[in-house]
Amino acid sequence: MTPARPEDLPMLAVVLEEAGSEHPMGAPLGVPAPGVLLERLRAFMDNHPGRVAVAEVSGAQVGAAISLVQRPGLFSETPWLQIEILYVRPEWRRRGVGRALLADQAVFAAASGTDTIVTLPVSGSRSEQRFLSRLGFSAVGSRRACETATLQRRLGQDSPRTGLESLIARRRAMNAVATPPRGLDLAGASAQHVPQEGETELFPVAPAVVEPLAPSSRRQVRRAELMRRSASSVTSTR
Repeated sequence: MTPARPEDLPMLAVVLEEAGSEHPMGAPLGVPAPGVLLERLRAFMDNHPGRVAVAEVSGAQVGAAISLVQRPGLFSETPWLQIEILYVRPEWRRRGVGRALLADQAVFAAASGTDTIVTLPVSGSRSEQRFLSRLGFSAVGSRRACETATLQRRLGQDSPRTGLESLIARRRAMNAVATPPRGLDLAGASAQHVPQEGETELFPVAPAVVEPLAPSSRRQVRRAELMRRSASSVTSTR
């Protein structure tokens, strides 16, 4: 376990690019091009108090840990060490590389006078969570992410509606005015409407025609009536 040297940064940029691809947020957080990431690494090492360490096996980088010393803020009285990146390549996991990286960060934290170490899991996988829990890390709150445009649209501030949203809103407003909540009573409207003198009905309603029942139908109706009365009398005596 060694601190990153200037000649290690190009390969470290490749390792960090792999770590960014495993991040649960993926592309929304953005993974800069290797050249841009390399310049950011150099600027980070020159301007921020922290620790950039790499794990090497036979000259090949198999993992990295990058931390930053955070000064006391609004709700903290002492500085703490925040591990921005703790990443081990998949083929080298479960071999003690992650523990060695954290041990190096713990030594740096003690030397820097920071009493607390905060880590931001890269992948958020269950195996990573279990690994950190076994070493004493506990969950503190939870983070939520939202795109700025989405938040502005939900809040209705400084974000005009799109053409499709405006069209849907206009149609809903027209439907609410044209159609009552319970719908149109077409049968009642036809029965209540009386044409005035000189008015022509577009859709005249034909009068109902009641046809006399055939003898067989009358017998069926009579039988049904007797059965209904019989059933009601039996029920009332119980």
